[in-house]
Amino acid sequence: MKIKTLLAAVAVSALCASLATAFDFGFELSNKAGFENTSAPDWYTDHKETLWITVPFDAKNENSLAIEGSVYASKPAQGTKYRFYADLDLFRISLVPVSLPDFKLSLDMGRIATADITGFVLSQKIDGIEFHGTFAFGNIDLMAGYTGLLNAREGVTLMTADDTDDYATESIYAFGAKRAVGKLTLQFPQLVGTSDLVIEGVGQYDMRRFVNPAYSQVVDTLYGTVSLNGPIVDSIFYQLSGTWQSGVLNQASVSYSENAILASLRVDAFPMEGNHLFAQFIYTPPQSDLFSDFLPVSFYKAGTLYEQGYGNLMKASAGWFFTPASFLNLDLGGNVFFNSKETSVGSGLYNGTEITGGATLRLTSDLRFRIDSAFLFSLSQAMQYQAAVKAILEL
Repeated sequence: MKIKTLLAAVAVSALCASLATAFDFGFELSNKAGFENTSAPDWYTDHKETLWITVPFDAKNENSLAIEGSVYASKPAQGTKYRFYADLDLFRISLVPVSLPDFKLSLDMGRIATADITGFVLSQKIDGIEFHGTFAFGNIDLMAGYTGLLNAREGVTLMTADDTDDYATESIYAFGAKRAVGKLTLQFPQLVGTSDLVIEGVGQYDMRRFVNPAYSQVVDTLYGTVSLNGPIVDSIFYQLSGTWQSGVLNQASVSYSENAILASLRVDAFPMEGNHLFAQFIYTPPQSDLFSDFLPVSFYKAGTLYEQGYGNLMKASAGWFFTPASFLNLDLGGNVFFNSKETSVGSGLYNGTEITGGATLRLTSDLRFRIDSAFLFSLSQAMQYQAAVKAILEL
């Protein structure tokens, strides 16, 4: 018995020593200061401090726990005081319960990052579980989660007026939009020639009707996407996707249809080492008897200074990423915005042009600087601009 006990103690000690060796953690400081002129000239700052920890459960690091938390402080342009909040960015348990030559099943659960195949419908953190299945014929992903425990200060899920009201808080941690979200993705590699076919469905159900009966709006939506992507030639790749949105918004006992489409074509080229060029065109139709504005689960502006989303929009983009040295990255991009339909008689379709540029300089393995700039030449407003410098220290 004593020998068994001794052997067990040695085995546990060896396991703990192995995990302690692989146990990893770090601290990142990000400080940004800039100047912008949108409605009026003013300066702004953004500060973020992040602590992250990774705990492996095995030697291959296939099973692990990852935790990341941050505190934020910012002084927005046109603001007179600093805004503070804290967030649990990540609490992810990753497991691989099955790993066979022709079948692999892995999963992530907890607070995880998720996105749809286009990035226009869903791209955010979520509390839930996501399964990843790899088969001989392709891949299947299944995700289910809830957004109601996320910090409203992140301001990503903004589908209704109630979501926007949640976002307008000064609390350090306030619960945000209460939505159950699901996603199913089917990927078939090289099904059409050398191109991959992806079929995906995303749905969200507004749980606010149960959590807060005094709501002003609730909206439920479904999204179906078909995407083809693959090489045109060895160094040029394309992605073509179409998304159909269907849903219902209820307000004051009146229901409104939320039907829309979003089409995207993107081409990426790598003509030589250190160079990456891309061009993209995005289209959403104007409001009509058939269509409403595109209403994604995760809202992001269509540009840097361009404040509107992807509704009644035609957007042409192009960019260049250049790495002249291992410690330096440069980027230059442009967006041209058009309305899909005139917003008023005689206003035309052209809306504005945005130009962005930046550089990332890595001085050491732990310290890098980022310079960003953006200029918006709007048809109806004076030129807007912003410039900022960010220092990022990893410890």
